[in-house]
Amino acid sequence: MSAPDPTLVLVTGASGFLGLHLVRVLTAAGARVRSLGRSHSARLEAAGVEQVLGSVTEPADVTRALEGVAQVYHLAGAVTRDKHDAGPVFQVHVRGTQTVLQGCLDAGIDQVLVLSTSGTIGVSTHAYTATEADDIAWDIIKAWPYYESKAYAEREVARFVKLGLPVKMARPTLLLGPGDYGLSSTGDVVKFLSGKVTAALPGGVSFVDVRDVAEVLPRVMADGRPGVGYLLGAANMSVRGFMVALEQVSGVRAPAMTLPKSVTDKAGGLLKWVSGLKSFGGLEAQTFEMGCHWWWIDSGLAARELGWAPRGAGVTLGDTVGFLN
Repeated sequence: MSAPDPTLVLVTGASGFLGLHLVRVLTAAGARVRSLGRSHSARLEAAGVEQVLGSVTEPADVTRALEGVAQVYHLAGAVTRDKHDAGPVFQVHVRGTQTVLQGCLDAGIDQVLVLSTSGTIGVSTHAYTATEADDIAWDIIKAWPYYESKAYAEREVARFVKLGLPVKMARPTLLLGPGDYGLSSTGDVVKFLSGKVTAALPGGVSFVDVRDVAEVLPRVMADGRPGVGYLLGAANMSVRGFMVALEQVSGVRAPAMTLPKSVTDKAGGLLKWVSGLKSFGGLEAQTFEMGCHWWWIDSGLAARELGWAPRGAGVTLGDTVGFLN
């Protein structure tokens, strides 16, 4: 493998919501960006990104993409709330992370960052605010392939750190803001804007502006401690509080009622069926389950070590609604 070009950066998942914002941050800082993805992206082409076609699960594709690279941001993922997608999701998140990190280790690339999610540790059955000191919530996330597979990917990060690869890791909460062309992260906002959500679920949400996460990732790469999964959030709200905040920036009325947790626990199956009807917002069963949990996190460690200072929640929600409208 040729000597690395200090300006050449590989981003997997570059055509996604966060990936496109990160590409803009990196190119503005003078980097040359290369992507690894399964299909050509017109948006990446317009941004001047060198595109390598392939999969993060295929060692030969990863080796080609790593040629001459100095830094790697591994963002590739599969966002789904369908439990039947467990196989492909585990392939991308776990095998993909294994393959990329092994490729970096073999190539001698020691600047690598893996994107995880706050949901591996920041989820509870009651109002609770998680920190990096909390353990993975295996008992809860085992029902949700996206989060369970991300937790297993985090185990791979820890394994490679022990092997001597100083992997950095970021755990953002729900990403909001402009530019989610695939609605991979803002789908719940779209459901709210339809005006058909009739009641709030009894949980809590946490969110962050995608632009702030894109801006801080190079700082995590440069100054973060290997293996530490930095929690990146901006606002913790109840589900109803989140809907009221959306009402303030969109004009769409928030539902007046919050379903009591005692009711959702006892009548969960029936309520999940009712909430899945189009006339009630069309919530997927897993979305219903997630809305009955609390996803609050504390980003104090990132603030102290990385200067994390996200923009206000109202700005993020206003820009999200503006983009979706």
